[in-house]
Amino acid sequence: MRHARILLTTMTLLALALPGCAGTKTTRTAPTLAAAPARTTDALGRLADPDFLFTGSDKRSGNRLKVKAMAYTSCSATGKKKSKRAARGAWGDALTDDINAVAVSPDLLEMGLDRGDLITIEGLPGQYKVLDVMHGRHDKTIDIFYGDDRCGALQWGKRTLTITWQ
Repeated sequence: MRHARILLTTMTLLALALPGCAGTKTTRTAPTLAAAPARTTDALGRLADPDFLFTGSDKRSGNRLKVKAMAYTSCSATGKKKSKRAARGAWGDALTDDINAVAVSPDLLEMGLDRGDLITIEGLPGQYKVLDVMHGRHDKTIDIFYGDDRCGALQWGKRTLTITWQ
């Protein structure tokens, strides 16, 4: 009984710490370890991997890099009313809820990424377009755009994962 009360209290405190999260619609779900794509080396796993089938080897084409990944939104940190105008990336591109966009640290631009390049993020479906640049203090870091979903961005947190681009 005591453990149930502790659990209930903890869940209540977590719900209060993330205001406005109960009714928000999340566009992306945070990947779990079980949801990460399996890269097995057995024959069946390699045959299920399109990169292996079309390149003829287990080595993926393109660039691969382990980076820190964070999330950001178009909402202000104070929670005030959002502007009627769409958020803009560093190059002036409109950032809307229906677009998969990322911001990259300046050192990734020096490594060959450029505006409009498509990247694949380990554990997330689809491809993401580079439409924004982060501050120069960040190294080997990407920021995933979550639109207006502040709760989803908070739940994403900060992770280390692998990105791939051509």
